[in-house]
Amino acid sequence: MSMQALNQLVARSIIDPAILKNYSAGQIDDVIAELQFSPELRERLAKLEAGSFADFTLQAYRVVKASEEPTCRIELPSPMKGLLDDQEQSDREQVA
Repeated sequence: MSMQALNQLVARSIIDPAILKNYSAGQIDDVIAELQFSPELRERLAKLEAGSFADFTLQAYRVVKASEEPTCRIELPSPMKGLLDDQEQSDREQVA
């Protein structure tokens, strides 16, 4: 959800000059508070120091990306597992 909030911030900065004015005035925390960032992430974003809003958004992307939980990959069983078990069983039947 935080990456979506960051996307909203960047998109809003394109059409709303107040975002850049707030950033230049050092009041980006007011803007961040309106978006759906977690309190701890909001605090980390407010502490970022950058020379421009573009640099801020780049650093914010790195912070948000690092804070997101990695998605769990789906682990499927190997098709060989079923084949090997059946093959071993058929070998034993022929020997008997």
